[in-house]
Amino acid sequence: MRLLFACAALYLLSGIYIVGSDEVGVVRLFGRVWQERVPSGLHYRPPFPFTKLDKVKVRQVRRVTIGMEAPDVVMGRQTNPLQAQFLTGDQNIILVRAVIQYTVRDPVKFLFTAVDPEGIIQRVTESALANEIAQMPVDEVMTTGKIAIQNRVRQRAQSWLDRIGVSVVAVTIEKVAPPDPVKDAFEAVTQARQNRHRLILEAQSYANTVIPQARGEAQKLINEAVAYRDRRIAEAKGEAERFLTLLAEYRKAKDVTSARLYLEAMEELLPKIKKVIVDPHGGQLDVGMVQRQP
Repeated sequence: MRLLFACAALYLLSGIYIVGSDEVGVVRLFGRVWQERVPSGLHYRPPFPFTKLDKVKVRQVRRVTIGMEAPDVVMGRQTNPLQAQFLTGDQNIILVRAVIQYTVRDPVKFLFTAVDPEGIIQRVTESALANEIAQMPVDEVMTTGKIAIQNRVRQRAQSWLDRIGVSVVAVTIEKVAPPDPVKDAFEAVTQARQNRHRLILEAQSYANTVIPQARGEAQKLINEAVAYRDRRIAEAKGEAERFLTLLAEYRKAKDVTSARLYLEAMEELLPKIKKVIVDPHGGQLDVGMVQRQP
């Protein structure tokens, strides 16, 4: 009897279970969902075979790879090349490897809506990626179009994956490359594009340096010309005013004004003359420098 009680006690205690901090429990009673989101902690459920417990890590960020798997690339394993090939909008074939990161948002849908959730995620995202790449030329896919492709693929995939309770965290294109037969040609085009971009940047830098200098020199010449013009105008006005003043004085006293002007001119000119006249007789000589008009 004691053994029977002990077995019954152990059977009842088998219904005790623990849900981890990063998990959510889903309890089924007779095959139907009974408790959808059991939080972390210690719980009890009717023992097997009445109930069955499933634990789902809802905080774990999971990864699915499209194209070549990263471990396969590292290990040099053979992969299906068609899995990584995509057709661009200008009818070029390129190799693409992308990674989808996702979390489980609805444990019930994730567990019971799809038999192979990871396979569905891979196929849905691959279809969305193929659709987006088919709308772009190869140059854009390999360079500036990656971010736009990632965002649109994430949105397109999410709209379908809501049905299986999955939340897409990110879609990242890790590698875009041409097939081996045309790899050298693609690399040459890429190198030429990079050189073109570098030359454009260098030209812009040169223009940003030279143009301000030229503008500065031009402004300097303009300022000098304006200053010279103002100076010449001021000098001309001064000469005109001086002439008018002398004219007024001349009209008042012609002899005195003429003599003064003559003496001022001689005072300025004579120091520059090196010729000296000497009178051998020691007398006075009238050189007629100042003559009065009758």
